[in-house]
Formats: sequence, structure tokens, C-alpha cells
Amino acid sequence: MAVVQIKWDWLQWNCRQTWKKDVLPVLQSRGVSQEDLKRCVYVIRLNGLFAIEYPRGISPTVYIGEGNFEQRITQHKNWLMDLADLQGEYEFLIGYCFPRARNVSKVYSEFEAMLIHEFREIYGAAPLRNRQMEFQKSNHEFQPTSEIRSAIMIGKGVRFHWAVKPMKSSSMYDVYQLTKEQTTS
Repeated sequence: MAVVQIKWDWLQWNCRQTWKKDVLPVLQSRGVSQEDLKRCVYVIRLNGLFAIEYPRGISPTVYIGEGNFEQRITQHKNWLMDLADLQGEYEFLIGYCFPRARNVSKVYSEFEAMLIHEFREIYGAAPLRNRQMEFQKSNHEFQPTSEIRSAIMIGKGVRFHWAVKPMKSSSMYDVYQLTKEQTTS
């Protein structure tokens, strides 16, 4: 078991931006290498007036992912365009970090799994676009808790005006329902 320190950095992003022209230069100016981006954990958040209503609370988080950031963010563009109308003139906010531990190459996958479960424990479902619950295969300890949660919770001083959730007619409805905790009556 390793203790892994987490530190998020944030990127404002919209669906019109391209990887090579817009995103990569910003990341490189921050000292992020192409190699770093291959083992990345990221959180995509709404960044405007709207947040998502989950069974046990409201969060701007719509997706938690891991892997090759360039490939993944390019793939996400399709469904993010559906949410871009909610955002209006606002850009999405993407938090990214690079969890590392000596002799553990997949610690970033472990952190993603832990973060999805943390989100579900707080909000009663995984983020809007996470189709499945990932599972940790080891017992790494990720710290500090306040930094970890800052990526998935609303945060101090942030004021959303609306909380929304997909209706049955939405293309996102079925995914939204997949990871909700089952309630017993």
C-alpha cells in the first residue's frame, strides 16, 4: 500500500478547441509532458449557471475518467456537445492530476476507481456520464481528502443557479440511471 498525494490543476475547455492548437500548448506551458498525459485522472465539470441534480445532492461533475487524456477528451467531445447548450457561453472546467507511486504503474486507475466510489457515496450515483463503477484492486491511500473532494463537490464561493437532471427523452437518461444506488422500500 502506498500513500499517494493528489494535486489538481484546472483547464477551461470548450468543444470548439482542438488538442494541438488550443489544449496541448496550455498544458505544456504548465510543465505537463505527453508522457504525463498517458496516465492521467481527470474530472469534467459544468462551469456556468447549471449543475446536475443527483439523488443525494447537487454537483457540477459530469464525468470522472483516467487514461490517455488526449484520446479521451477527443472522444468525449461528442456527448459534451449535448451539454454545451446548458453551459451557454461558459466553458467546461476540467481538473486533471497525475497520481504516482513507486513500483505501481496503475495507481492512476486505482485513484479513478476510488474517486468514482467517493462520488457515489456522497451523491447516490456515479457522475452523469460514468457508465460503470470501477473497482480498486489495492488499498492505496490518497491524500489530502480536501484536495480530492475539491474536484467533485461544488466548492466554496461557487453559486449555481439551477440544478438539472436528464429526463427520459434525453440521450443521457439511461446512463444517468445506471449507477444510482438501489433503495430498499
